[in-house]
Amino acid sequence: MSEENDSIWKQMLAKRAEWAADQPSLSAELKAMGREAIKDIRGTLHQAYFGQPEHMSEMGTPLNPTPQMTTQDLGTVHGSYQSELDSYAGRADQQESQKELQR
Repeated sequence: MSEENDSIWKQMLAKRAEWAADQPSLSAELKAMGREAIKDIRGTLHQAYFGQPEHMSEMGTPLNPTPQMTTQDLGTVHGSYQSELDSYAGRADQQESQKELQR
């Protein structure tokens, strides 16, 4: 019976580790929550003092990262955009060499 309990316990720990590996990083989540809190406070103060909402901040500024920055920070992006560009560059080189061979 003890061996069976140990086996179940090991299976549960293995499953928990698998689930934890799929989760975004905690620091990225905390950064996002902090950004949202700061934006909420600024918006409330702006509304109270000036009677109108604050304008939308520009993408890529320190408190307003781009969607790509956010997903990269969360760790949910597999691969990189640069590798995709490199693969396209390789295809273009192959097409040019094929065109030269056809001439």
